[in-house]
Amino acid sequence: MKHTEDSDERSEEHSRVKRGNESKPTSELHHSSRNSFNRKLQRIHSRTNSFGKVMEKVIQNQWESNFRPYWFITIHWNDLPTSYDTVEGHTKHLRNVFLTQLMRCGSPRDLPDPPGRPSAIFFHERKPVICRSRQILPFHTHLHLEKLPSPLNEQWYLDVLLKSQVAPKVQKLLKTTTKGNEGIVIKRWNHKHHGSYNLKDYYKYKHHQDSDLVLDYKNSDLLFSTYYENQLYR
Repeated sequence: MKHTEDSDERSEEHSRVKRGNESKPTSELHHSSRNSFNRKLQRIHSRTNSFGKVMEKVIQNQWESNFRPYWFITIHWNDLPTSYDTVEGHTKHLRNVFLTQLMRCGSPRDLPDPPGRPSAIFFHERKPVICRSRQILPFHTHLHLEKLPSPLNEQWYLDVLLKSQVAPKVQKLLKTTTKGNEGIVIKRWNHKHHGSYNLKDYYKYKHHQDSDLVLDYKNSDLLFSTYYENQLYR
């Protein structure tokens, strides 16, 4: 299958990258990579004053060179967060709980890096909500998730995992299951519909949020080829 071939190629590329940095701990590499990515975006923004096109290329590069998602998961928060730092913190906690439950690890520190586990990329999107007779623009979250290890890659399994094992451990996750107001919605990922899905939010609400944009790079598994990193610097 094509996905398997893509995963094998990504695994080989990831191995090549790690071999070049064997002396550094994995957590240090990830922290350094995210800080580097942030600096690149800030540099591009100062030069072009346009994050939109940059983000479009960054996102498409992930689907083409990093991994192809299999699941698209929408996550709502019960406190209706309007601060990017707040929703980023909620997502960090959910990510740690979800991955430790999925991989049966005792601590986030024990989690393997991709390709030893499914990759995940998070985005935060705004949507108008009426709260106490006034309109606010809270964030909800989209998770683009790689195919799970066989035989776990089933929607029923993801549903049980997220709603029965993860949700009770994440206080700020909306627990409702009423249709149209679910805390968690799981769908198969579709490139045509979901590939650039989260960019629409940037263009619509770019005057309401800060330079962190819609891509949660701190909680996401981002990977760039040397060629693409050079492109970012141009």
